[in-house]
Amino acid sequence: MERSKSLSIRSVKRYKLFLIAMVTLFFGFYVIYYTKMSGLFGILMAIIYVGLMVFYWYPNIGKFLRKIKEVSYDNENLYVREGDYEIQIPFYQVKDIEIISMDGLYKFKLYHHDQFGSEVVCKPSIWYPFNYKRIDAELNRIRSYVRKAHREYKEQIVLYRSLTSN
Repeated sequence: MERSKSLSIRSVKRYKLFLIAMVTLFFGFYVIYYTKMSGLFGILMAIIYVGLMVFYWYPNIGKFLRKIKEVSYDNENLYVREGDYEIQIPFYQVKDIEIISMDGLYKFKLYHHDQFGSEVVCKPSIWYPFNYKRIDAELNRIRSYVRKAHREYKEQIVLYRSLTSN
């Protein structure tokens, strides 16, 4: 079946680099602010912020950014891609779809753990707050595909059980 639409922005890699740059800039301003303060307190706070960046924030942000994938779909499956590697996830394996940030990151929770983990995160649009109606309509279409796949899957299980019990 031909894929209907790509759900991810064109350059996931650039979006990830942009987020890392923004976090670095944010913490950089705090370090500059505290180093401008006079005395031992300013130096101590700058060291603490650099330590937080290196040992806590960057590993956690890196772990989260690795979950952001390129996602496309058709009437029956999600296609999750990273680099040259792509997997196909049937809609009946999708547990839930929810928004996880104000800039429009969506998380697909899965029933089964696959190569990309038990959840896949995608960024449908770089302009999300401004075109939320189009993106939300598209995700509602995917939610309807998921509900339909769950219904059909349950019907197949009931049919299989009725055939095997006889």
